[in-house]
Amino acid sequence: RVLKVYHASSKESARTAGVMSPESQVEEALGSCLLPSLQLIPANPAVDMEIWGVLSLLPYEVRYRLYGEWEKDTEQNPIVLAARQTAKLDTRRLLKRLAKENLKQLGRMVAKLAHANPMTVLRTIVQQVEAYRDMINPVVDAFKYLTQLEYDILQYIVIERLAQGGREKVKDDGLNLSDWLQCLASFWGHLCKKHLSMELKCLFQYIVNQLKKGLGTELVVLEELIQQMANVQYTENMTDEQVDAMAGSETLRLQSSLFGSTRNYKVLNKSTNKLRDSLLPKDEPKLAIPLLLLIAQHRSKIIINADATYIKMVSEQFDRCHGILLQYAEFLSSAVAPSTYVQLIPPLEDLVYKYHIEPDVAFLIYRPVMRLFKSANGGEACWPLDDNEEGESVSYDEMILHGDSSQKSIMWSDLLNTIRTILPAKAWNGLSPELYATFWGLTLYDLNFPKDRYDAEIKKLHENLKQLEDNSDNSSIAISRRKKDKERIQDLLDKLNNESDKHQQHVISVLQRLTREKDKWLSSSPDALKINMEFLQRCIYPRCVLSMQDAVYCATFVQMMHSLGTPFFNTVNHIDVFICKTLQPMICCCTEYEAGRLGRFLHETLKMAYHWKSDESVYERECGNKPGFAVYFRFPNSQRVSYPQFVKVHWKWSGRITKVLNQCMESKEYMEIRNALIVLTKITSIFPVMRKSGINIEKRVAKLKGDEREDLKVLATGVAAALAARKSSWVSEEEFGMGHLDLKPVPAKPIAGK
Repeated sequence: RVLKVYHASSKESARTAGVMSPESQVEEALGSCLLPSLQLIPANPAVDMEIWGVLSLLPYEVRYRLYGEWEKDTEQNPIVLAARQTAKLDTRRLLKRLAKENLKQLGRMVAKLAHANPMTVLRTIVQQVEAYRDMINPVVDAFKYLTQLEYDILQYIVIERLAQGGREKVKDDGLNLSDWLQCLASFWGHLCKKHLSMELKCLFQYIVNQLKKGLGTELVVLEELIQQMANVQYTENMTDEQVDAMAGSETLRLQSSLFGSTRNYKVLNKSTNKLRDSLLPKDEPKLAIPLLLLIAQHRSKIIINADATYIKMVSEQFDRCHGILLQYAEFLSSAVAPSTYVQLIPPLEDLVYKYHIEPDVAFLIYRPVMRLFKSANGGEACWPLDDNEEGESVSYDEMILHGDSSQKSIMWSDLLNTIRTILPAKAWNGLSPELYATFWGLTLYDLNFPKDRYDAEIKKLHENLKQLEDNSDNSSIAISRRKKDKERIQDLLDKLNNESDKHQQHVISVLQRLTREKDKWLSSSPDALKINMEFLQRCIYPRCVLSMQDAVYCATFVQMMHSLGTPFFNTVNHIDVFICKTLQPMICCCTEYEAGRLGRFLHETLKMAYHWKSDESVYERECGNKPGFAVYFRFPNSQRVSYPQFVKVHWKWSGRITKVLNQCMESKEYMEIRNALIVLTKITSIFPVMRKSGINIEKRVAKLKGDEREDLKVLATGVAAALAARKSSWVSEEEFGMGHLDLKPVPAKPIAGK
């Protein structure tokens, strides 16, 4: 208490006299007297709180230095060493007995030990947690009895364990993170979710410092924090229903995900706000955006500075970093208000040229900003909504992004000028900045209204309400719980119904704007023959491998361009170039997760093409009068591709995909084989259709089932099972061609001796 008064008075006198504040005396008193003596007095949380009252006045850098000196300086004192050893043995004895059943009693005993000897007790517990994952939940629950001083010391210990040398953070296989690091990250995520008094800025500063050195292994701690505190989780393994729901509103996405259906909204809002405020404090350096930019830069450095023995290891590191980037970007865009986000994010030009971030990632970061451009004429609707009720053509120059007092306003034309510098000059022979900006600025939410998913979730909630009403338990506790559950479900129902109507109107409005703008997208491109290759190279490929949602978005965008009748965009040629010229190189140069996303894009593209081929009336209605099926690219109104011609080209695509996959599976390169199998897992529900293709692929997959590499064997077994399940639906080439194919009869092999 004397130190607190002294600190306040010395600070006041230093401010009036204009000299430096004499905090060194306070630090010396804490380091040489108060902290060491804590280990020699009986457990007393009140003393802990008084010491924290002084320590909390100091910045965390000074506090952590004091903790380090405290631990080292007392090693020569035999009395203190004896107290430490006793505390360590008592802690281990308690941890052996700690379980869910005796949590309250033993948790208090653990806290009592920690009050007297926090450094030793907490270090021992952290070491045990690193070794035994099962201890995480009971230890986190037991820590509710700790004081703020002990939480601060605990964070110091965790950062020290992360920074400690002599331990490998990656296993010997070079692919997976070490068990101790995964356990420590999981423990920290669960702890910070449960106890919101933890100070997180020092941990974020440590991660930022590591990224500056080019080390990104500790990003797993950030991943766990976001997953536990904000319930934002990125996963590759989604069902078709979950992928469809990703096009919907936030409530639909959360209800459809496994980790969203059981979320506690009240607790989650508190922990999300705590995480956001730690990254964006009001009066201290804000680490949110530096952290985002450093993760984006580290993603590129992984490939440039790769020193791994095998390309598989580089692929694993890249996928891990990319997943965390997507997760963190989604958290920021959802947790931070759009007006605040605009003020924090650097201009697109700086993202690309100053921070050297690749265009696809730069647009991922900048996309929420693009959606705040408004009409300069005073309209309230933000891009990409349609704010022109008269149906007149909207000029891009008329849109503006208003900044705050410290930022100047940005015109849409300025953004297009920046975009024009991002790609080489020759790229604009087959593209326009308007199409490029539209493609990278829109999301799946803008183009697709998943009515079936909204209806399915609403139906599920109605069933949950009916189950609650049928419950016959009439005890007071059960009635109270039922009432709360009914209110929660009814709230979700109201949200989903409102968001469904709003989403439907949103898609209609966006398509109205795009209908008016489509004529400008490619009409100024001088080389019509290069349009599809440039569009695939600059737009489709970079985005379709970003995430599963983006893979579906790319296929939906192509379908939208086709259905709107975009002049000079040839749909048949787009699919032909994708399958016949670029599919094999793409499979060869993808990481494991990128191959899955590419497979998803191929799945959506084939599903669209099979739908058109399914019936001649469908083809005539959806394709027969569209510019996308013009025979001559330069003349959108020229003769159209006939239905028999489309069936023939479809047959060619099927043969080409079979050939590409077989060549990749016969390759000697491990990544080629693995990627081909991953692509197959994504498309087996619709491909192959012809029996001949299916048998050819089955033969190659059967060989790989006997491969000595275990992961390839597991993948091949899964693909073989999926192929076998659809074998009965395969058709002959004659049935596939429906009489439109000129199939040459296979000559009979001569029999020996005749």
